[in-house]
Amino acid sequence: MGINRLPTCILVGIILFFAGGNKAVASWQTGACAGYDSNINRSVDHSEGDTYLAGYASFVWYPSGETRFGWSGAARLDGASFTGNSDLNYAIISVSPGVTYFLHAFWRVDASPFLEAMAVRDSDQSALAFGGRVSMQQKITTDIYIGQYYVYRDSRADVDTYSFTEHVVGVFFGINWTEAFFTEADYEFSRGDSFRTVGGVSQTAASSGLSGKEKGPGNSNGPGHSGGGKDPIHSEAFGSDVIREDVDRHAIGMSAGVDWNKSLSSRIGYTFITTQGDLGTSRSHAGFFDIGYRF
Repeated sequence: MGINRLPTCILVGIILFFAGGNKAVASWQTGACAGYDSNINRSVDHSEGDTYLAGYASFVWYPSGETRFGWSGAARLDGASFTGNSDLNYAIISVSPGVTYFLHAFWRVDASPFLEAMAVRDSDQSALAFGGRVSMQQKITTDIYIGQYYVYRDSRADVDTYSFTEHVVGVFFGINWTEAFFTEADYEFSRGDSFRTVGGVSQTAASSGLSGKEKGPGNSNGPGHSGGGKDPIHSEAFGSDVIREDVDRHAIGMSAGVDWNKSLSSRIGYTFITTQGDLGTSRSHAGFFDIGYRF
């Protein structure tokens, strides 16, 4: 099967899923989030930080619990607005139908394909992505749990520099300290393509005044460009040259949350990320606070 046929297969699976008529428990959810990222331009030596406000609305369904096998998944709409670089403002619509299987009362497995479309104000970064996720969760005790997951993602952007494929593996550990308060720690490793910015405005772009879509791949080697990446362009959104290269990414995070009642919850979290590639190692600190409501 050719990779270009995968989105069609995912859509067919989604249609069959909704047509299946299997029992599931569903709810509507909405929420708002404020966050900060210290390296929104993914730069090795000229990182730029920015804050953002985001919101989401989703329709989520869970296994009914009547049998070991059940349906799960979500249809979701996300949006975010950055306070500094408005070119990064985006909206995402995604669908991820899945299945859940309980191997044991304390051990569950979830698997789901997903399809998402992202529109970015900097249209070069707008993309269609598809892939799949498989995860497991085990309860050590009634209040302590661990989990593992794998994600494959193929994202096709309007400009190839922002396209990527990646393989992600992660583990997490959580504790329910009370019925309302919990904490979680996680580690994630991914390998694949990523865009990275290089220095400031390139000499070629500054002298020609051309945008990324107008420039040829061989005309954007500005100061500090290693020449080792793929599809180099000049980005007006970042004000610098951008290339795509193979990277290894490590992320360590921690979070804490409170369920105020059956509907209202809040969560705060922090993640430290290192990205390693031919250009060098970049680092970023990201934090967020969100409030969610379930109908």
